[in-house]
Amino acid sequence: MSNAEIRVFERALDEHLLGLPTFGYDANASLALAANMYEVAAANDELRSRAESLHRGITILAPRLVSGAAGLAPDIAALFKDIEFAAHYYMIREYLYYSYNVPDSFIWTFSERRVDVRFNDRSIPRQFFTVHNDFILKSRDHFAGFGNPENVRALLKGQPEGETTDNVVQAAPLLEQEVELKLAAYFSILGEDLHSDLGGYSYAQFLKLYRSLMGNALYHRYFAQANNAPGAIFIVEQNLLQDIERAEIDIPVEAVKSILNDIVFGIGASDSRTDASYFSLLREGASPGRIVLMPHHFATSEGLVNLLRVVAQRRPATFLKHLSEEIGKQFTERVKTMFEAQGFSCRSNVSLRDIDPKLPDLDLLVISEEPTLGYVLLVCELKSPLPPRWAKDQLKVLNKDSISKAFRQAKAISSFLKTDQGIYFLRSLLPESGLAHFDGFVVVVEQLIVTSDNAGMFFSEQKTKIINFRTLERLLKRSDGDMAFIQHVLHTYNKHADEAIRTTMTEFEFADFTVSYEAVTNGPLLDFPTLQWRSSSKRDKWVNEFIESGLHPFDVFGKKKNEIKGPTRIVFGDVPEDS
Repeated sequence: MSNAEIRVFERALDEHLLGLPTFGYDANASLALAANMYEVAAANDELRSRAESLHRGITILAPRLVSGAAGLAPDIAALFKDIEFAAHYYMIREYLYYSYNVPDSFIWTFSERRVDVRFNDRSIPRQFFTVHNDFILKSRDHFAGFGNPENVRALLKGQPEGETTDNVVQAAPLLEQEVELKLAAYFSILGEDLHSDLGGYSYAQFLKLYRSLMGNALYHRYFAQANNAPGAIFIVEQNLLQDIERAEIDIPVEAVKSILNDIVFGIGASDSRTDASYFSLLREGASPGRIVLMPHHFATSEGLVNLLRVVAQRRPATFLKHLSEEIGKQFTERVKTMFEAQGFSCRSNVSLRDIDPKLPDLDLLVISEEPTLGYVLLVCELKSPLPPRWAKDQLKVLNKDSISKAFRQAKAISSFLKTDQGIYFLRSLLPESGLAHFDGFVVVVEQLIVTSDNAGMFFSEQKTKIINFRTLERLLKRSDGDMAFIQHVLHTYNKHADEAIRTTMTEFEFADFTVSYEAVTNGPLLDFPTLQWRSSSKRDKWVNEFIESGLHPFDVFGKKKNEIKGPTRIVFGDVPEDS
């Protein structure tokens, strides 16, 4: 396999895409049919697994669908076939980006007119698995016991769509509760009081409008399910503006228009080469220019991240000035709060410049007092790039100022901590009185990189442990403050994830090519057991038994304990020597 062979194949793939019948169909009519196809699949239990694939295809065809171009009336069967091909194109496009930018990440095999593509870098399927696993388990935990959807469907069954009946009035507060739950489950790092100008509107104003749109999407989603009437919703912008004014949402009309410009994929977005994967709403390119809402997609799409991605791409200076630093600040506070909730002591943004101006700050220090050992210190580097939507976003973690930087910083900090100054610094973090009941204790130092999404994708060769904050959040909640368990999971997660991953070979044909590519598919979920440690009534009993038995923290070293000089032994757990 060579890049030359891959490029020949890529050209053939692109040529076939541009030759699809859809590019000769009327764009508005094709958009309406495609949106309705997705909604029918998403609302049907037996077809729901196809919906995600259909939407990937719509994403690829979106520039044509929103173009407003005139053409033939679309043939439904041919359009569906085109969307299916475009869904495969989406996946191959992803793998092409990875292959060009991370050599040997995939294995491409060419034989006559057959192409097989398989994962080579195991961190890639592990990333896909981890994100999906986190989403499923987070949703299960977050919405546990939430019975509003069933109640809403019961209220909407048999009601006329779009009319404010008594049943709809009763359903409204239930929908509002679900909107708040959904927003809390999203990448809701930024505060709701952020009023900086993002381009004619503030983040606070965006959230107000987004809440309204989410409530509308949920209403139509549950109405479709209750009445077996799935379908896309076509919104005239002027009517939407009037509805917002009547609802007293308190957003100036011009601000609403600016927000819509950033969350609706239309001709302008297509011309600016903003990828359609950042949008859930589409706009007809020809009159009447309606906004197309796919309720099932909008209700599950991470709209907060999508908006931030669009701002970052269209107005990078605005993003850097008003959002980037704030996201980092709030992300640090979020992770710190997660550890503190389990009883750990934390210090954030610890400067080392007085010791050495060249040293990076310590983003987060987590201190765990272990009554039969001493202390465990987690030295955390935090990186919060916006969660990715597609391959180009994933690859940005390799940029010098992104996740790759965290490994360089971890190496610099590791080297410092092992010096005499570093040892002195570590001791200064601990109580002068030492550990109760013992004349000496052990300090275990572990380094950890915590990210907004990346679980080690592209970084298989690095030794420093890396985890995304959603996996970490679930781990901490399950641990009940048991640091030994947390350390165990950090050291074994990749192994257990790889055992849980299931892949399948998907095959499609175009022109005279037969293409087979490997993809992650559904398999067993990977959760952590729920422990009792800090909340256990037996914890004090276990500690007292250890003390009364005459055991000592240094006993963990066996016969070598006699070689220890002084009251403290610092151990660097899995100290990295990353490149």
